[in-house]
Amino acid sequence: MTPAGLPASIAALRAALAGGELSVADALAAQREAFARQRWDCVANLLPAPPIPARNLPLAGVGLAHKDIFVLPEHAPHCGAGYAWPGADEVSPLVQGLAAAGAPPLATLVMAEHACGATGENPRYPLPQNPLDAQAAVGGSSSGSAVAVAAGLCYASLGTDTAGSVRIPAATCGLLGLKPTAGLLSNRGVAPLAPSLDTVGLLARSADDLRRVWEQLVPAAQSEPVQRIGTCWRHPEGEPDAEVLTVLEDYADRCAPQRREVALPGLSEWSRLGQTVLYAQAYASHAPALRGQEPALGSLARALALTGAALPEAWLAQAQAERDRCTRDFLAQALADNDVLLTPALPRGVPDWEQVLTTSARFEARRLLDMFRWFAFVNYLGLPALVFPVGRDRRGRPVCVQAIGRAGAEARLLALAQASSPFTFSLSQG
Repeated sequence: MTPAGLPASIAALRAALAGGELSVADALAAQREAFARQRWDCVANLLPAPPIPARNLPLAGVGLAHKDIFVLPEHAPHCGAGYAWPGADEVSPLVQGLAAAGAPPLATLVMAEHACGATGENPRYPLPQNPLDAQAAVGGSSSGSAVAVAAGLCYASLGTDTAGSVRIPAATCGLLGLKPTAGLLSNRGVAPLAPSLDTVGLLARSADDLRRVWEQLVPAAQSEPVQRIGTCWRHPEGEPDAEVLTVLEDYADRCAPQRREVALPGLSEWSRLGQTVLYAQAYASHAPALRGQEPALGSLARALALTGAALPEAWLAQAQAERDRCTRDFLAQALADNDVLLTPALPRGVPDWEQVLTTSARFEARRLLDMFRWFAFVNYLGLPALVFPVGRDRRGRPVCVQAIGRAGAEARLLALAQASSPFTFSLSQG
């Protein structure tokens, strides 16, 4: 059961509604009340009670909450910055589409300021609490989305992913986190960080919940089962911990009949070029704040934007010009003979908050870098990726894998997770 006293999955909730065990109005009211009394520090704003959707809508009764970066009806996002985004002039069609399917937004959720951060650190809010382990860090920048879903406050949440900001928090909270193919979902009504990398994504506790919400955003697609997987566990900047590697190897051995080890000689180049685009476009997005024309940036967002200010324009032009070639190289290296590529999500496991909190006496820069090491290059390549849990470490924290596919392969990635990863974290842990 969820904190609202409702069934733990969308399918079970819909069955209860169909059987007359509760009404759509009661389900939404219970979920909104759960947000009002939540104890995980994940809510930015509790929204007014929504109109009650018709019971025959596909997601009727499914209350959602989203990262506070989307323009909602009568709500401009604050983007973790303490003021309304000045560019909020169009409501997100994705939020509108989900509401039209019966799943209205009940709350907006906390985030790293302006989506600048691999954790949920933001001095304007208390640290979001990981429902699985109070000492465990919560990834960012869609931190509130991950916490709300992991706690059972909502069945799914929209976030944004520029360099891993959906997948990182999903991995820290034992969730599924989908970064779709670049351009597949609209960025209209979403505050930008680096527009050519920004991708709206989705977090959920199960593959079935994610699929049910996803199919209201993108028409359902048939997918062939995954038969051939490639694996690449080792990054040029470090190998995964032995404990994490064992869990990943065990999963890979059982998830597909054919498996190949893959080398990615271009990984360092793709990561470097992706960082160039991120820094340069973040500067362009936040130059008015640096010039004093908008409210001042916090330290993390300011550092990111200032780095971009120092980059020569020719570097950005080169990075953009190389993207198609780099994507072709990746496809040739990783997916020419494979349906999907598996990589680690967090190669050293979920860290403690004090290891990745920049103000902590125990801060370890490498542990923070580990949190996005395997993610940012995927945004540069524009390909879809899905993070999902495949086991636990000795402390009971999730070990997640990242599955990367060809453009448009979201249905295949979801099918892989649903078929070969029944592993889920119980709501009772929250």
